[in-house]
Amino acid sequence: MEETIDIDQARADDPEALREALIDQFGYLVDEITALRTVVDSLPDAILNGRPEPGALSMKELYGAIATLDAEIRQARVDRIVDEEGPSLSPVDIDDEVYDAGWNERAIHDILEEVKTARRALTERLEDLPLDAWHHAATLEGETLTLFGLVHRMTKSDFQRLRDLGYRLHGAHLSEDDEPLPT
Repeated sequence: MEETIDIDQARADDPEALREALIDQFGYLVDEITALRTVVDSLPDAILNGRPEPGALSMKELYGAIATLDAEIRQARVDRIVDEEGPSLSPVDIDDEVYDAGWNERAIHDILEEVKTARRALTERLEDLPLDAWHHAATLEGETLTLFGLVHRMTKSDFQRLRDLGYRLHGAHLSEDDEPLPT
């Protein structure tokens, strides 16, 4: 079994390989959405707009959170880390922003396109940065993060959201028999 990657060690051992791996993993969301599009596009609004529990984001809102983060928050953070000397980044409660943005009123096809567009733009921005920019740092909630660390954190955050979406698809009653998918 492989050990968990120590981002600091990997950054020191082979920063270019780590940079490429992070960008590939971060950009993979576009492929994931393309692969899931057939399933997600055919889901009823009750599943796409529904909340599994009070206060939880709907499926549309989870995708909307990723689009909002990439286009409005993450892009600005990357720019600040690259352009400023040791900026202090403010935490963001993305759930509050997403609740007020009306994602549930939008068509899922349009939401997925927005996610893909925002992710491609941010991935391209990361690809264009020279290796030395990946060593620039910022402070977020009292923690010093390099761009390496920030992109790693963004990738982990997206993984959690995608895992939540996967669990919802798994638990959805998608068959004629109204039975959940097998576990």
